Amino acid sequence: MVDTKDAAQSKRADRQVALSWHAVFATYLPALVIALGAGIALPAVPTLAKSFDVSFGVASGVVTAYMLGNFAGTIPTGWMIDRFGLRWVMIGAPLLTSVTAFQVLYAHSFPELLALRFVNGLAAQMWVMGRLAAISKDAPASERGRLISWMFGMDNTGKLAGPALGGFIAGSWGTTAPFAAYGVLALLAIIPSLLISVDAPRRGAGDAQKAPTAPRGLSLREMIMPRLPFFGVALFAGLSRGPVGADLLHLYAAFAYHLGPREIGFLATGAAIISWPIGFIAGWILDRFGRKRTMVPGFGGVAISMILLAISASFGLSYAWYVPLFFVAVATQALTGGSIQTVGADVAPPEARGAFLGLWRFTGQGGGALSPVIFALLVEQLSYSAAFVFTACCGAMVAYLLIVHVPETRNDR
Repeated sequence: MVDTKDAAQSKRADRQVALSWHAVFATYLPALVIALGAGIALPAVPTLAKSFDVSFGVASGVVTAYMLGNFAGTIPTGWMIDRFGLRWVMIGAPLLTSVTAFQVLYAHSFPELLALRFVNGLAAQMWVMGRLAAISKDAPASERGRLISWMFGMDNTGKLAGPALGGFIAGSWGTTAPFAAYGVLALLAIIPSLLISVDAPRRGAGDAQKAPTAPRGLSLREMIMPRLPFFGVALFAGLSRGPVGADLLHLYAAFAYHLGPREIGFLATGAAIISWPIGFIAGWILDRFGRKRTMVPGFGGVAISMILLAISASFGLSYAWYVPLFFVAVATQALTGGSIQTVGADVAPPEARGAFLGLWRFTGQGGGALSPVIFALLVEQLSYSAAFVFTACCGAMVAYLLIVHVPETRNDR
């Protein structure tokens, strides 16, 4: 006879592998559906902002408001995960997304649209952190790289497919129609969380005496200090993403090479095509060869690609040189895309998993938010080359911290 406890653990392990029906329905499919909705709404956002008869600078607030909401949601979401459990966060996030999307249909002023975009960004942060916490809690370390990287890969897939569909919907049924589609898809993304339990089962009354004392929560110092080098990796990784993550390379190309929307569109499409498979491959490499063996070459590649761009800018090399350098920079960034979140999931303490991931995302996204600002200031005060060198130094700092101060987090036990 098979021991029921061993059978349950075996069944649980089967559900947590990267290639399983559980991973498809609990992680990949919801990520694809949510991202498809966001992609459908994407082309309608600037048009809707413009319809309120505001200037370009003011209209850009729809992007800023979303980023601020995403950033502001990190710490509160971590607290909610620890306080209320994963299930409620993973149900509440798409529900809030859906409500926000439908409310856009009735937005009568630009400030109201900004408020809705802020809440939408906060809900998106809730959803991502809920999934990361679930993977950190349940998945073995040898599967996390693929689960997290492939989850973000599904996100990229939806955002690639969504805009064209969103443009068709807006052209056929009006500017706000894509938000209705976004709201419906967000509701559909709730279904897996309703059907699949992600929190530990409640103990019955008979188990109360057998239950161990609940572990005490960790203080801020206890969470951060033993993992300080890891937070350094998260911060400098965020800083190194500025030129690619915030599309600053497209802005650079527009000013340095006088490219128009068509040429930039070709570059953006090429970048998406390159990034898509690399994101999936990176997850396999993280689990197969380890975090450091993947991330050190990856961030080293980021540093080298930025140095090459600095040389190109310094010597005024032609557009023919810029194109391959641009794609090398995109490829190295894609290789490192899911690695930071995987490391965060690896080192998150069970006693305060939500709070830790909130701090982790806050640190990484803080670096990501500062990076475009620092890059632009360096361009204004010094030169394009100086901005690229700064980004290269951040990538090199990540590689240095990984080599010297950060132990390997992957564990096959």
